[in-house]
Amino acid sequence: MAVNKFIKYSLFTFNFLFFLSGIVIFGLVLHARANKERFQIPDEHLPAVDLLVFVGAATVILSFLGCCGAIRENRCLLVLFFLGLLSVLLMMLAVGVMGVISRTTAAQEKMRLHMTQLLPLSKLSASDQVAFQQIERTGFCCGLFKGHLDWGESEQVPRSCNCTDTSRDCTSVDGREVYATPCMVFLMTWMDRVSGSHMGIAFGFGAVMILGMIFSSVLCCQVVANKGSIV
Repeated sequence: MAVNKFIKYSLFTFNFLFFLSGIVIFGLVLHARANKERFQIPDEHLPAVDLLVFVGAATVILSFLGCCGAIRENRCLLVLFFLGLLSVLLMMLAVGVMGVISRTTAAQEKMRLHMTQLLPLSKLSASDQVAFQQIERTGFCCGLFKGHLDWGESEQVPRSCNCTDTSRDCTSVDGREVYATPCMVFLMTWMDRVSGSHMGIAFGFGAVMILGMIFSSVLCCQVVANKGSIV
């Protein structure tokens, strides 16, 4: 019984594309992880990001094993590839579940409770204030829950709250225009988008991994049957 060439080269092509995708994912996620302040990644999402870093690295290694196993028709490499894909699939599903959980009302309330401990914002460390002011500039917002009042006294409200976009909702504070929208609105919207992206990536790659597992198992069975027929 000859090994099906279509399955063999389809698995090789699948793994080669998977190899390139793994490099891209690993590089992008690692870059985002190293610049979490710039990409506004909250600490609550770091476990999911770290898991994606590991998944990207594992994908590169597993796809290499899959390419070698397919071309050489090596049963051991194909089995390792299958088991590795199964492990990564479970991790990707975990990322997707974490994305689903982060969208629940309980998780959002927990985040709000954590954020209230940061008030007043003027008491934050200098580095944390700089990071939060960047959020205000990006989100065209001020404060967390009550706008400029979250900073304390009016003279403590930073220039990042200054209303530079007149199309936004602004309010007057001691003769200066500041954004009236609290940043919690921006943060919750942003987190909802991030969690949605996590779920999309996780479940999308999960479907591709299932396809790879099917191809590898079929090819492995054909390799075993082929060697048995030779004997």
